Amino acid sequence: MIRVLVINALLFALPFFLTWVWVKFIAAKKPDDQTRKLYAYAALVGLVLVLASLMTYRVSTGNEPGGTYVPPTLKDGQIVPGRFE
Repeated sequence: MIRVLVINALLFALPFFLTWVWVKFIAAKKPDDQTRKLYAYAALVGLVLVLASLMTYRVSTGNEPGGTYVPPTLKDGQIVPGRFE
């Protein structure tokens, strides 16, 4: 249980830590406006790519609505994974 709490706490803190690192990086480098625009465009392109990959994953995986879930079972000493029928 403590492992789950620690993992969730770390995942919660990760965006704040990355934002702090980004702010420190910008403060140390002091890039000009053109470079900052390039950083912003790169971040937007990265966001679009993440959203596109999530949408592709959603469309290409999954099962049709109304299917019946069959949980994993133990058959002849082997675990048969869960599936939808």
